[in-house]
Amino acid sequence: MKPSNRNKSSQSRQHIFPETSKIFFNGLFFKNPVLVGALGIYPIVAAGYNLRNAVELSVLFFFIALPTGLFSCLVGEMVPHWVRPGVVLASTAVFYLPAAWLTDHLIPDSITALGMFGGLMICNSLILVRANDYAPTHIGWAVASDALGTSLGFAAVISISAVVRELWLKGGVWHTNMGTYGTADKGVSLPFFGFILLGFLAAFLQWINQKREKKAEKRRARS
Repeated sequence: MKPSNRNKSSQSRQHIFPETSKIFFNGLFFKNPVLVGALGIYPIVAAGYNLRNAVELSVLFFFIALPTGLFSCLVGEMVPHWVRPGVVLASTAVFYLPAAWLTDHLIPDSITALGMFGGLMICNSLILVRANDYAPTHIGWAVASDALGTSLGFAAVISISAVVRELWLKGGVWHTNMGTYGTADKGVSLPFFGFILLGFLAAFLQWINQKREKKAEKRRARS
């Protein structure tokens, strides 16, 4: 007896939901592309000294990453490999316009305050790599889940960096922008300190993943 369409649909959902959550949590934490692949680190080290910057850049990142990824999922395999990076970059530039508008409406005057950091999100390496390498070979739900996971992963890293640096600088968070690199007399606002924080965060993530691998090995040995 052949399985009914209802059974097929149920089996498909049972397969999709675990895969979706795995993709999401890999982007968010376990394989966070910022900490594992050093992707998209420029805005974190250069602008991630202020929680307001971090939130504004995170919102802008998501509004660019999601449509760019879905667009690349739709047309990516129809574009030759040697042309695809240029097409992806052009699409991020197009999607930046509505993304900037949405971000500015959610957080008034955010795009003006971000200055060059906002515009440089067009060529953010994390967005470009996921749209160029991942999106064309995966279906839409996987691409959307990946975009959401990586966006939250980016937001988590830049927010942690911003909170540490702004607390050190100002003794609190959510202050107004302090200029391109904040106050030059406080080294924590400069990019090199951002790289130091990223190094510690990457090491912490690696330690957690090693612990998970050891536990998985023990479970396999028992079974």
